Amino acid sequence: MSRSYTNVTIHLIFSTKNRRRYLIEDSLIDICRYINGIIENISGKLLAAGGDEDHVHILFALPKDKSLIDCVRTIKSNSSRWFRENYNAEFEWQKGYAAFSVSRSNVYVVSRYIRNQQEHHRQMTLQEECEKYLSGS
Repeated sequence: MSRSYTNVTIHLIFSTKNRRRYLIEDSLIDICRYINGIIENISGKLLAAGGDEDHVHILFALPKDKSLIDCVRTIKSNSSRWFRENYNAEFEWQKGYAAFSVSRSNVYVVSRYIRNQQEHHRQMTLQEECEKYLSGS
């Protein structure tokens, strides 16, 4: 093949530093929109974004010429700078993140799950959820 073709869909999750509840009301919607712009600028495609007061979930197509860590670094650094300038000067993301590959057949299910984050986390915390995924339960 003379060209490279990829179809790598990532479900990315990261939290605010110390799980502080910065993402309330319009700020969550606004930061998801801003993250969409970041992903478009790195030639990716946002498929879904959402979250709760202390974390975000992003489903996106990984650009074929970027590594996951480069995308995460770009998304987190630019969005945190934007949030500090527009909402709260003390805002930071935690250093870590969780990333899971998503098959094409599960994109709809994961998208729906991301859009219903606030309802979902009334039943299970983010920490409990990550432990569940990582244990394979």
